[in-house]
Amino acid sequence: MLFANLNLARACAALAVLASTLYLNVRPVQAQSAVALALLAGQSPKEGVPAQLQGEAWSAYAQAVQRNWKQYHSQIGQPMQAWAGKQIPAFQKTVFYPFSGPDFATVSQMFPQAKRYVMVAMQAAERPIDLTELKPEAARQTLEVLTGAWEYYGRDGFFVTEYLDKYLHKNRVRIGASTFLSSFFQLKGLKVNSIAPVQINATGEVEELPVSDANWRSVRFRLERAGEQVVVDYLRIDLSDKGLSANPQHHQFVRQMSAHPVLLKAASHLPQNNSFSMVAASLTSQAPFIIQDETGIKYGQLKENFGLTLYGRFERAHVAFGSYQRDLAKAFAQGKDIQPLDFRVGYFKGGNYALIVAKRKS
Repeated sequence: MLFANLNLARACAALAVLASTLYLNVRPVQAQSAVALALLAGQSPKEGVPAQLQGEAWSAYAQAVQRNWKQYHSQIGQPMQAWAGKQIPAFQKTVFYPFSGPDFATVSQMFPQAKRYVMVAMQAAERPIDLTELKPEAARQTLEVLTGAWEYYGRDGFFVTEYLDKYLHKNRVRIGASTFLSSFFQLKGLKVNSIAPVQINATGEVEELPVSDANWRSVRFRLERAGEQVVVDYLRIDLSDKGLSANPQHHQFVRQMSAHPVLLKAASHLPQNNSFSMVAASLTSQAPFIIQDETGIKYGQLKENFGLTLYGRFERAHVAFGSYQRDLAKAFAQGKDIQPLDFRVGYFKGGNYALIVAKRKS
């Protein structure tokens, strides 16, 4: 996903200190403790905030997470879920979210009754950070970095991918997607029962690995939501044609997941690029239902296979993506039954936001 810019100087300075001071205990993780989850969500656990976290850095972080989550929920999350309740069928099994990043908030709001969420992105999951395991100075620096990651979340509804990459690759700690996913689960009131590293096996199935495995590129969270069991699989997969061709098991997995309802959001128009033709073909040939912004499947491809309903307003792609989706812009300009959209979604384009709901033709 492509995201808005953060303060580069501040982020890089914090990351430099973090790289030299951070200490992370890598003992096996069965499930995150209630204390660790609360702290990642900027909440004070009933046991109290550990001594090494107390101070200005913790206060700033807690306030940033709570303030931005409240803003996000009221301006984006709540209206999005209300819209989805009226416009999207209540799918109760598996949903597929390729090009997702750690954006659990959106997929869970669009499909609030799903029992399994399959998210695919390029960022590695890694072990979720446990702030209670960090030395005081390392904890302070970590909180500063994570505070920066939340700065624009309330307004934009996503984290900044380029900085997620920096957190992952420029530090010994490797702040991966699982840390942000854990924050979302806590903020949305889901109980984390377990987390384990996973991989796609030779038959294209997800298999769990020992928690002592050193490579936590992909993870499976087992959750509980209002007494019901929910699984979130976050998988690091290169969805390009080159990546899928080099890993046939990944291609098989994508084909299998494409038979489920699909969400595409802020996908950098990659599904419209010739170098991502394999994933686009799987989705257009198999998905029973797709909800996407303008960055997903080409409008012309969707129109061939799906009945379409357009929401919001679309005149042109974000300036970073040139002339993508001109036929979609024409459809919005000439359409007589464009439906309203009252929340922000995807890239900022002069205040214009669009969604397409695609139901496969019978």
